[in-house]
Amino acid sequence: MTKISAIDLFCGVGGLTHGLQKAGVQVTCGVDLDAHSRFAYEANNKAQFIHKDVSTVTGAELRPFFEKAPLKLLAGCAPCQPFSKYNRDGLTSKNKTKWSLLSEFSRLVEECQPDFITMENVPRLVRTPIFEFFLKSLGSYHVWYKILDCADGIVLEIVNQVAIYRIGTEADVSAAFELVMSQ
Repeated sequence: MTKISAIDLFCGVGGLTHGLQKAGVQVTCGVDLDAHSRFAYEANNKAQFIHKDVSTVTGAELRPFFEKAPLKLLAGCAPCQPFSKYNRDGLTSKNKTKWSLLSEFSRLVEECQPDFITMENVPRLVRTPIFEFFLKSLGSYHVWYKILDCADGIVLEIVNQVAIYRIGTEADVSAAFELVMSQ
């Protein structure tokens, strides 16, 4: 039995799901607004595609997908366009409604109460007020994040740019990290 059960938010065609599954994590579903992603997602992954806007999904809908695994992971790659250096409005945009999807991820963390959270996004995200809000909203989680330079070809499949754990002590975090990396 897989020790970690995961749900992939903003899954697209399933790149993160595929990496998690190759690492031994049982991803039970991916959620995305783009219906065109369904075929590639389901053809390349052993997980159900849920065609739905993440802002309308509830924790009550997602919790059954965690099954009865001892460890639950909520993963997500919220769209990076609002934070990308190629976005001309970028971090100074007065229309911050584009940033709301990170808030929706935060809401689903609160509603699902997973043991682990992993999120990947562009480096500029960490310089935004929404990232500060996101971190504060995590309350009891131990937060670790780092901007990774993957140009050298090293890609971590589980711990992307942001890995967040809700565990009591630093020793517990170390033990959990070892468990995740040994999968």
